Amino acid sequence: MKRFVLVYNPVSGHATFPRQLDEIIEAFDKRGAMLIPYRTKIDNSGLPDFIREAAPDGVIAAGGDGTLGEVVDYVVRHELKTPIAVYGSGTSNDFATFLNLTGGMDVKNAYFDRIVSGKTMPVDVGCANGRYFINVASAGMLTTVAHEVNVRIKNAIGKIAYYIRGIGEVPNFRALPLHIEADGSEYDVHAYFFVIVNSGTAGGLKNVAPLARLDDGKLDLIVVKKCSIPSFVTLAKDVVSGNVRPDDPNLLYVQAKKITVDAGEAVEGDLDGEKGPSLPMTVETLPHAIEMFY
Repeated sequence: MKRFVLVYNPVSGHATFPRQLDEIIEAFDKRGAMLIPYRTKIDNSGLPDFIREAAPDGVIAAGGDGTLGEVVDYVVRHELKTPIAVYGSGTSNDFATFLNLTGGMDVKNAYFDRIVSGKTMPVDVGCANGRYFINVASAGMLTTVAHEVNVRIKNAIGKIAYYIRGIGEVPNFRALPLHIEADGSEYDVHAYFFVIVNSGTAGGLKNVAPLARLDDGKLDLIVVKKCSIPSFVTLAKDVVSGNVRPDDPNLLYVQAKKITVDAGEAVEGDLDGEKGPSLPMTVETLPHAIEMFY
């Protein structure tokens, strides 16, 4: 019988996952597989030993991007060599969305079949100042906005909470003087914020990085340059509609294996939707660092 550790965040999203737990256990039981639940808490430093002792055929991360990012960090850091699946049940499920794994029970059941059958693919992982992430590293005004959104409001209305807060802060945006090094090339630009992404989905928005691939050994850097409010609004419309152009004059779009960003001050960063290291930030790609069920 195949065994899978189910790492679930009981309060992610609308805190509804615990009510789905029995249904998911039953779904794997019908497929002749066993689920071993692990309920996340503030300190999950015991998770690597839990996974080692369970000796599973894979680990399923149920929650948002932050939960998935934490699982990836532990798996890579402790060299656990176990495939990872993602069950998006958080406020932001960007990575699951990019893999087309969000939807009704028909989508979920088809994915469960693939997990039990062992269908995996190699996926790159990012490392920012020694911390591993699966999808996004960022810093700047929007990162600060996301961290300031009240948790209760976020759980109640989801991604809309970020957008409402972000729209209100546009007139107060402060550009940062960024010095960027990417695979030997250097750039100096005044920018509102940047994101370094692995997939093409970030912040609940699809096709943010149209050139992104999960297994190309590179990460995509997207810098939003300082511009007029009308230009920023036009750019925002393109981003929301999924029409990002790498050659947009208000963007710096670079693909690289190693990226360093410095603002000359300690600007708060973000990794997979959670607080990350402050600038300066050095991000490196770990090609094919994990296997993922897809």
